[in-house]
Amino acid sequence: MSRLLIINLFVSLLWPTLNGEYSLSALFTGFLLGFVVLSIVKRSYGKFFFYATGFLLYVLYAILQSNLKLAWLVLAAVVNPATQLQPGLVAVPLRITDPFERTLLASVITLTPGTISVDLGRRDEQDVLYVHAIDLRDPNAFRREIREDFEDRILYLHDLKSDMADEGGLSGSAEGGKQ
Repeated sequence: MSRLLIINLFVSLLWPTLNGEYSLSALFTGFLLGFVVLSIVKRSYGKFFFYATGFLLYVLYAILQSNLKLAWLVLAAVVNPATQLQPGLVAVPLRITDPFERTLLASVITLTPGTISVDLGRRDEQDVLYVHAIDLRDPNAFRREIREDFEDRILYLHDLKSDMADEGGLSGSAEGGKQ
């Protein structure tokens, strides 16, 4: 994956030189051209790139949605003092094993307003991520939401990345595949 991205960036830098036009639009055109060619040669590169972009857009959507929900909760508590928030700490079981992907999950959770990743630990012989939520009415629904909204998407990205490594490089090397 990283090798393909480096090739794409190289094409992006090479395009203005070949074209004789040194501008930001020429760099972007070179990147786009490199992306299209690499996606034709190695379809999994394009699929991974589009899915990663979709994940980023989903995270931005989740942040916006969480901002609105938190604003509504705070407004409800101000207008009606009898409204009580129910903060809580919940252990979310993890299926993710890669340290970078765990960090990504914890960061995404922390970026969404109203939640913060507190600690990573073990509970009942399973790795868990402890998450504090400002309004935790149903811990099981919260765990399911974390799993479906973020963890499943990160695991799918991991599978796409693994598929790319299993296919080998552009020359068909067995870098991540057969040995």
